Amino acid sequence: MDRIGADLLVEGLISYGIDHMFGMPGSHSTAIYDAVARSNRIATVLVRNEQAGSFMADGFARVSARPGVICTTAGPGATNALTAVAEAWADSVPLLLIAGQVNAGDLDRECGNYHEIDLEGIFRPVTNWCGTVRAAEEISAMIEKAFRAMTHGRPRPAALFLPQDLMRQPCKLKLEMRESPQPAAVDVPRTAICAAADLLAKARSPIILAGGGALWSGAAEALRQLARQLGCPVITTLNAKGILDERDAFSLGHARSVRARVALPHADAMLAVGCRFTEVLTDWRRMPVPRQLVQIDLDPGQIGVNYPVAVGIVADAREALTMLRQTLPSGPTAQGWKSIWKHAREARHPHPEWLIETLREELPETTPVFTDACEMGYRMQADWPSYGPRRFFYPSNYIALGWAFPAALGAAVALPGQHVFSVSGDGGFLMTAQELATAVRYSLPVVVLIHNDSTYGAIKNIQQHVFRGRYIDVNLNNPDFLAFAEAFGVPARRAETPGELRVAVRHALARKGPSLIEVPDRWRFLRDLAVPSSVP
Repeated sequence: MDRIGADLLVEGLISYGIDHMFGMPGSHSTAIYDAVARSNRIATVLVRNEQAGSFMADGFARVSARPGVICTTAGPGATNALTAVAEAWADSVPLLLIAGQVNAGDLDRECGNYHEIDLEGIFRPVTNWCGTVRAAEEISAMIEKAFRAMTHGRPRPAALFLPQDLMRQPCKLKLEMRESPQPAAVDVPRTAICAAADLLAKARSPIILAGGGALWSGAAEALRQLARQLGCPVITTLNAKGILDERDAFSLGHARSVRARVALPHADAMLAVGCRFTEVLTDWRRMPVPRQLVQIDLDPGQIGVNYPVAVGIVADAREALTMLRQTLPSGPTAQGWKSIWKHAREARHPHPEWLIETLREELPETTPVFTDACEMGYRMQADWPSYGPRRFFYPSNYIALGWAFPAALGAAVALPGQHVFSVSGDGGFLMTAQELATAVRYSLPVVVLIHNDSTYGAIKNIQQHVFRGRYIDVNLNNPDFLAFAEAFGVPARRAETPGELRVAVRHALARKGPSLIEVPDRWRFLRDLAVPSSVP
């Protein structure tokens, strides 16, 4: 058959190394799917809802450090994906949305075509770049713009909208093969580096806060060496959890962990690398951030946004840390930690969670773990020991409920044959539970753990502590989760004790396909009423 516009699109995706595409075909995107099938170079993953499919593309990108791709039809297919694109935007993840669109001649006319809507207007606030192809000769250049937007500077989503008639139109154009665009070099400001080095060298108790920007820049080793050179502890945001093995003597884990909370009030200087100082991370701006703050970020708009800085450095994290190490004295300069550091290292949660402890003992160190915005997810942020980068994931800034399970499926696609673990509450799981069909279709080895307390626990906690126990629309009616899973052909077990959980996890890890574990906890909320809410 003749080459069509969709072939040019697919050739462009292949030229940028895309080998997987999540989504479902629709009337405005069938030509794209046909071109993908004929190319035999991109594997498609059929999903049951576009939001979940975009969460999969997000999980694929986070675990692989490569852009994830979701393809939808026009109109409702694309808008179904909006929440997931916003999640990727908030957490700085490179995700490409490809969506069909009405015929090119009918764009912007609102003439009664089904699925017609201004997709650019909808997606512009949550993408680094979005555009609509209006002529076939634009396809190559727009693919380049999309990938440049995702991978240059701060990684974030892009969206490309493709009129169905242009995708089906015979096309004699050739793909304009360009070298993969390299990020423009950002000169590290030497004057600012010298000022930062002087500030940190004079501090008695400096601390390093590493964020997702440090992870995406590949700065893990530079960070580890700098901590030893200064002789100071490292704490992280959720998006950088595990960038330094949390068993490392210099790691105090997540910034809201018990260990970090012990140390932070004693810090007299902070080096923040690729970190946004978000509302949740800083406990609603109550984190004791030292006035002597050095902030390194590739995005100039983030410097000093929530806390004033003594020194701001707009630069790639790895390059800036390398130059900083070269400028600092060679030996440890931090002399103020001493017994405080030992006390922080030994600090533990006063009420350890058996579910978390059992999972950590049973799961291999390299198993990626995805958690939802649920009670266990909140606890695991601080209490789950992560032994390496890209092994613990959470929707940390937009906090979309229902994210964990489909994101874990996307990770399993990126890591063929490797088990991936997801932890959800009962409410969040049912938002994307239909993707058990996707897990079965592709035999993805994802272990789904549902912590079932039959309530929206976080909201119920707020209603208890802030609204005097006036509970409204938080108690849930749930299915029998074991029967639900087995209806999809997914083996399931219920675990109510550490021993039962160990057995369930071991059985799940022995399988090559998906498994489900339910952990019922009907009375947890009554036991935890005395725990204060973190909401201001």
